[in-house]
Amino acid sequence: MATLYPTRKDHDGFFDFLPSWFDEWGHNFSRNNSLQPFAADVQERPDAYDVKMDLPGFNKENIHIGFSQGILTVDASREQRSDEKAEDGSFIRKERATGSYTRRFRFDDVNEDAIKAEFSDGVLGITLPKKETKKSNRKEININ
Repeated sequence: MATLYPTRKDHDGFFDFLPSWFDEWGHNFSRNNSLQPFAADVQERPDAYDVKMDLPGFNKENIHIGFSQGILTVDASREQRSDEKAEDGSFIRKERATGSYTRRFRFDDVNEDAIKAEFSDGVLGITLPKKETKKSNRKEININ
């Protein structure tokens, strides 16, 4: 079974007491919004692990995947274009985030040479096949 290391805990409404005007600053900490850089689903099958991540607005060229010592690392980055301007020259609100994000997951018994990834419509899919377990050729020994 994979060991998942969460990047945040659900606060169960801890920040719900904040006034609604706080949201207008673009800093919504309510439990309906994630503090994670991108959401991920991890599924274990008998022969593999499947990871799906939502990466809307990212380019394939800006996503890097690595696997070392049982840890899957996904790095994604996006940059804001400095020449981007509103039609009248100023923004009232700008919420599209820029920067670099990283997620890490620990997996046991993965066949590193067979890991595959695909990226389509803003969703990254990674398949991590499990190593084949060798069946023991157990020999029965008679007792004299």
